[in-house]
Amino acid sequence: MRTSWLRLSWVLLLSACATTPSTPPGGTADPLHQVRRVKVAPEVELEVLDYNGKGPALVFLPGLGSTGHVFDVLAPEFLATHHVYAFTRRGFGASSWPAAGYDSATLGHDVLAALDGLGLTKATLAGHSLAGDELNWMGVHHPERVEALIFLDATDNRGEIAAFLKPGPLPPLPFTVLDGQPSRDAVTALLARDLGGPFPPHEIDQAYEFDAATGAYLRYHRLPESTELSVRGAAEPDYAKLQAPVLAISDEQAFAGWVEFLSQAENVPVDLRERARVFLPELRQHEAAQAALLKSLPNWKLVMLPGAGHYLWLTRQAEVVSEMRAFLTR
Repeated sequence: MRTSWLRLSWVLLLSACATTPSTPPGGTADPLHQVRRVKVAPEVELEVLDYNGKGPALVFLPGLGSTGHVFDVLAPEFLATHHVYAFTRRGFGASSWPAAGYDSATLGHDVLAALDGLGLTKATLAGHSLAGDELNWMGVHHPERVEALIFLDATDNRGEIAAFLKPGPLPPLPFTVLDGQPSRDAVTALLARDLGGPFPPHEIDQAYEFDAATGAYLRYHRLPESTELSVRGAAEPDYAKLQAPVLAISDEQAFAGWVEFLSQAENVPVDLRERARVFLPELRQHEAAQAALLKSLPNWKLVMLPGAGHYLWLTRQAEVVSEMRAFLTR
């Protein structure tokens, strides 16, 4: 598991948050994209960002804790060749916040329903982190709707980690905490330090809430339980079944690093520390086997960007854009 992913995502479990979605801040017109809502289930709507553009559909799906706005610096790079969209997952940002439906299958079906709502018969899907589960579900269950798949540091086996975490509560980990930050600028700077580059301004507006009077950070803008439910609801991927062309860009880190940390951390309960110690060799074997599998699949192109971090388009944007353009115009 990536350090940066942990800092941003797992700390969500430790933070308090409002229980219903409020009106997103910054109500001014957005020149980047048209914002609409698409119904995907009874009483569930997703925020859809329409960046416009010319050509076939390219849909970006954010990672855990992020909204579609996290792609505001990446999506516009493809407007000359594609009609570009980004979806915000249920439970986060301006999308609906239902109490349930955070397993991989339901989240994948949300993507399918959103494509239907937009009238898109087929699309290239580009997903970050947790969105790899949604890409896998779409590619396995609805290959006829998938033009191609782009995994942005998104091929980790979260289903295996969900099984490892199932016996007990998620561990309280010492990652970056935004509580006490005095301003939006302070939050932006802290995230930029940990992720290797600043989040787009609209992502800060949509993913976090700030005090209207003082400007101080208040909370993440999401359903409080959505992160834990998404982590525990992750399914085992079956990448060998994907028929579409696949591009996977990774920073070469994996979950084993996080499990190794758990096996040694003094603030982790002894039983969890011991389970992590026992599980670590098995996990490393599984990660090596999956890496070998992906290299053997003829429809996959693997690109490694060592040291890029989890949000690799923030740190190595030119390389990510170049690889995606070459893949999309193959």
